[in-house]
Amino acid sequence: MEQGHFGHYTGNARHSKTPVTKSNVHAAERDDAAHISYLKRDIDYDAKHGHSDKNMTADEKHISKLAGDMKYDKKHHSPAANLKNVLSGKQRY
Repeated sequence: MEQGHFGHYTGNARHSKTPVTKSNVHAAERDDAAHISYLKRDIDYDAKHGHSDKNMTADEKHISKLAGDMKYDKKHHSPAANLKNVLSGKQRY
């Protein structure tokens, strides 16, 4: 993990100035979903126009990383996850 001006970052968020919190998790999720959608369209375009397999593989890896970020954010920052932690006595601060 890298240490930034605003705290620790993981995954693609380490290049962002705004870490994911329970108040902005939905916006981060929408952003990641839009990015995944763009990458999928890019892969389809490359496949139809004979572009580099190397670039397509890089896009696929990027999609996997974004999906992992979304899964992590949902598990650790979503309001439902925080409620579950409060109810189980594992409250996160």
